[in-house]
Amino acid sequence: MTHRASAVIGGVILLFTVTSCSMMGSMMAPMMGMGDKMSAMKNMDKVFDMSPDEMKQYAAAKERASWEHGKEMFSDAELGGAKMGLSCNSCHPGGGTTGGEAQIPMRKFKMPIPTLIGASGTFPKYKIPNDEVITLQQMNNNCNKMFMGGSGLEMNSTDAWDLEKFVASLSNGEEVSVGGQMAESGN
Repeated sequence: MTHRASAVIGGVILLFTVTSCSMMGSMMAPMMGMGDKMSAMKNMDKVFDMSPDEMKQYAAAKERASWEHGKEMFSDAELGGAKMGLSCNSCHPGGGTTGGEAQIPMRKFKMPIPTLIGASGTFPKYKIPNDEVITLQQMNNNCNKMFMGGSGLEMNSTDAWDLEKFVASLSNGEEVSVGGQMAESGN
């Protein structure tokens, strides 16, 4: 079966023809982190059977639902099993910062509260608590565990991706400096 499709990724319009969905799916599913290749193929068939306008509307609806869910989680004081009565929004109202410092529970030091505006453009980067280069998803879990008293979100889960999408959206229009520091907060 041959499918002609187009997609907009990062503002670039891609036009492509797929002649063997089953072969393409068996190659792509593991790369996309999908354990169920049949599910990946059904999704591709569903989308490739759409007109370009339907495809665009479908993708926009999926993107919006992910962002809305992430925004909801950002204000959830029980996110990841949090027990401190704090949400992401408690320290980062509207993605900004309350300023000052946050006490790390059961530690004798405090950390500055950075703004999240522009932050996603610096990941992946090295973070001291992890002693390694981490992703934005891992940073979200750091905050959940260290400041909110939670156990974090399962990495690569829908929840983790949706929260990451919302936090990343706070950096729209900001400079990207992977591994770098943000000028205002030094974090």
